Amino acid sequence: MPEKLMSIKEVAEYLKISEEEVKRLVDIGEIPAYKIGGSFLRFRKEQLDGIRTEIDEIEEATPQPGAGEGAHRAPQQPEAENDYTLVERIGDFFYFNDFYILSFAVIAVLMYLIFI
Repeated sequence: MPEKLMSIKEVAEYLKISEEEVKRLVDIGEIPAYKIGGSFLRFRKEQLDGIRTEIDEIEEATPQPGAGEGAHRAPQQPEAENDYTLVERIGDFFYFNDFYILSFAVIAVLMYLIFI
């Protein structure tokens, strides 16, 4: 079974940064990404673990305003596991199943040629 790659939205939540920041980090080469279908960025979780550790270390070292006054982050609501757009789902389908689709097409053409 192929591994599940993370979308930009999932990476932004995982790293606790904005989606625009994720795209910027990909553009400058700080985050490794894979293009699917030429336009969809996907990420491997194991490659992001080191980046998340660095971000957490930076946050711990940076004093936060109002930290002494008992300020805290509001808990984030978990989002649905498969919160993809239809276009992303179609792109992933063709990316992961291209061999089977091509095989089916070749078999169909051969069957057509045999039974003519």
